[in-house]
Amino acid sequence: MPSEVITHIMRYLSVADRKDAALVNKVWYDASLDPILQRDIVIHFYGTMVESRFPNLSRRKMSNLMLDQFDSSLESKSIMLKSCQNFSQSLRNLSLKGSNITDALFVDLMSHCKNLVHLDLSSCNSLFMSGRILELNDDIQKLKDTLKNVKVLNLSSIRFLSDATFNRMVTVCSNVESVHLASAQITFISDSYLPKGQTNCVSNSLLTFDNILHFIETQQDTLKALDFTRTGISDDPLDQIASIQNLELEEIVLTGCKDVTDEGINSLCKNQKHLRIVEVKGCTEISGAALELITQNLMFLEILRLGKCRQLNDIAVRNLHRLRCLQVLDLSEIYQLTSAGLIKGLCHNVNEMLTHINFNCCSNVKDNFVVSLCKAAPNLLHLDLGSTGITNISVQAVCKYLKFLRYFRVAWCREITDLALVGYKDADKDIIEKAKENPEDFDIGRLRRIYDNHIIFKKPTGFKKDQLSASDLEKLAHDTTTGYTLDCLGHLHDLDLSACKMLTDGSLVHVIKFKELRSLSLCMTNITDITVSAVAAKNPSLEHICLSQCLSITDDAIRDVTKRLTRLSSLDIAGCDNLTDKSIHHIQMNCKRLKSLDVSFCKKISPESVGLLETNMKTIQSVNKRLTGN
Repeated sequence: MPSEVITHIMRYLSVADRKDAALVNKVWYDASLDPILQRDIVIHFYGTMVESRFPNLSRRKMSNLMLDQFDSSLESKSIMLKSCQNFSQSLRNLSLKGSNITDALFVDLMSHCKNLVHLDLSSCNSLFMSGRILELNDDIQKLKDTLKNVKVLNLSSIRFLSDATFNRMVTVCSNVESVHLASAQITFISDSYLPKGQTNCVSNSLLTFDNILHFIETQQDTLKALDFTRTGISDDPLDQIASIQNLELEEIVLTGCKDVTDEGINSLCKNQKHLRIVEVKGCTEISGAALELITQNLMFLEILRLGKCRQLNDIAVRNLHRLRCLQVLDLSEIYQLTSAGLIKGLCHNVNEMLTHINFNCCSNVKDNFVVSLCKAAPNLLHLDLGSTGITNISVQAVCKYLKFLRYFRVAWCREITDLALVGYKDADKDIIEKAKENPEDFDIGRLRRIYDNHIIFKKPTGFKKDQLSASDLEKLAHDTTTGYTLDCLGHLHDLDLSACKMLTDGSLVHVIKFKELRSLSLCMTNITDITVSAVAAKNPSLEHICLSQCLSITDDAIRDVTKRLTRLSSLDIAGCDNLTDKSIHHIQMNCKRLKSLDVSFCKKISPESVGLLETNMKTIQSVNKRLTGN
């Protein structure tokens, strides 16, 4: 078979599948090195690497490189320079996050990256500590030509960033379109720091908003995105930015900016109507008036994150249907939202654009909304219903309508039972009929209704959920006429059933069988070795599995997991009291790709065995071993 055909086939595989396919033979390996297949692969080098282990990657045309926690030692310098030299022509994205490098080494590295588009210097505090980065005009002129293609510049979490160093960075990245200043220490009132008689001054010790504003005004024709996450920005600075005449922002990120209120959002909405991404998660002063302005003015909005904006209510979300281009919506941890308001806002018409929704910790979200949403948004890929008031009916609706779903989270939904997963559609028939008669009271699984300040207990329905035997559940799981089983979600990549206490082996062994499943969480459930072994046998692509506080699993379960899941990179077995040093032995012998392990609070696992594992496993990067052996 020609290598071009193999390369074309590999384009339809996930990164993990491509890695395994490349091991077939030399022809397949060579085909896997095609530059087209390298675009979504990130090479991650750590500062703990030694030069003798530095892989020979000169044949690869890598686009993404991450150099993590490197210092200025000769060995680290050699690895970093080799990396940038090898990938210089193809490198598009470079991250030096948290690296402890000098300004001279930075200039050497950047001089090799002539086609760089994305540069991440977040948390590189040592690089900016002296204030001498790019101090020489020769360095600026050298990098100005090299970094002219940089569009995204990340300067987040740099404590020593000043006006002078900021200006030098944006000078060499002269065509930048997106600037990230998350957690930067920006001074918004700089008058008291100015020398007497001066109204404007570039500071060598402070990063001032006046200087940033001047940069935005200078770059107004090209600048498209700004990130002020967790800074002290307030309404007045936002108004100054939004009012710049020729500025047309497409993205604004204000996550955790607690001084931003409705007035700031008002200015953004009226002056920056081409915004496609708005993230105001954790802006606690934002109310329904701000959301009303967003739905009225931002017709091109694609991503809207409003999590933790707890002043929002049903009235605020009723006009979300106006956002016809909306693809991603985050309404997590907004406790006042109920099904009634969400139905008006999101289920008004069929919305084929909506792909990602997060309702985590929206405790008043119930089955009637989820059923309506599944019908109105059939192309959902990501659905988070964790800690909501849903029951089996919602899970059945998801399994029936959302055939393309890839991420499904129902953690802490304690009323979900085995019947939801095996497709027993008649289990809640009586309640459904009553809900049809009184849709406004559709509150399945709750014992009471709340009107104003009065609590009215529901009349008993006379319905008692059947406790089916394991054999009955098995029959239901294989009977296609009874309902829709969980494995109808054939494209699922990520499944979280944490703390669903009513789920048992009876259903889980039959329905968790997905060829593409990569991440699974069953922590704090009542499963045994039977479920764990079945999961390991039927889900070959699993890379991350969480079994923490599953008190009934034993060393046999870990043996099956480590032997069968050859791609396993993350394993969480914290608080599993029955596990012993045998589990550590199985992990050490079988897990060739494991990077992260959590064995905290495992009473029968000794610290010595964990220490031996850390010494012998070269792939391991993180081990959490608090209070083992106690």
